[in-house]
Amino acid sequence: MPKRFAPLPNREKLHDRITRELALTVIRAAEQHSAFAFPNENDLSQQLGVSRTVVRESMKVLAAKGLIEMRPRAGTRARPRADWNMLDPDILAWQAQMRPDPRFLWELCEVRLAIEPTASGFAAVRATADELQNIEDCFEEREALAQTSDKTQMIDLDLQFQAAIVGACHNSLLTHLSAIIREPLRAALQHTARSQANVALELEAHRKLVEALRRKNPVAAHKAAERAVGLAMLAVEEVLHLAESGAAVTPPIPPATPARNL
Repeated sequence: MPKRFAPLPNREKLHDRITRELALTVIRAAEQHSAFAFPNENDLSQQLGVSRTVVRESMKVLAAKGLIEMRPRAGTRARPRADWNMLDPDILAWQAQMRPDPRFLWELCEVRLAIEPTASGFAAVRATADELQNIEDCFEEREALAQTSDKTQMIDLDLQFQAAIVGACHNSLLTHLSAIIREPLRAALQHTARSQANVALELEAHRKLVEALRRKNPVAAHKAAERAVGLAMLAVEEVLHLAESGAAVTPPIPPATPARNL
């Protein structure tokens, strides 16, 4: 039986919420490795309780992102994950909103491993005095709240620290790539609740990173950043182990507005 869509509550702009719901349907189908075809435009608009124009415009957005293909008389079908525009910020954010997907969490860590150690090495030789001070301030604020039970605040501070370092590398492409994954990373971190022991190890890696930046030592900065991302990968492994064993995974934390402008 074809999937039926229920009208959506009015929590965001109509076009945005319809686009998001249709996108999440495609992503869920991809996770289950199943082919998926949408109802025809008229049926879908009736099921969602919106006009055909709204459905048509949302479908155009998804098609442009590579999520679906629309063919006359053949209907609208989901495209394989390999065809998606994986660097599209919306696709990254939609994937992050789902339950922990092992492939997505792991790939996100690998992207971090490609960006953060390299950016840290460049920051060690390029950061200005003001940028170094900002990095130190971010770290000290995070360190002061090491025992906080507010996971949202902890994640905000981690992202601020990361953004300060990447910004100090003075490479516009690395900065742009980091910005693309920032919100998906925020959502992913909500699924990887870290133990106090892991947090302490991560802070130690960040402390060594700050010291390397002060000494303008790119090799040490690269190594410290690599260590920090490696610890994040261990947290992902723990989540994947829990998922495979059928244990409950920590539910995501409601998104919050960052404490400062990134």
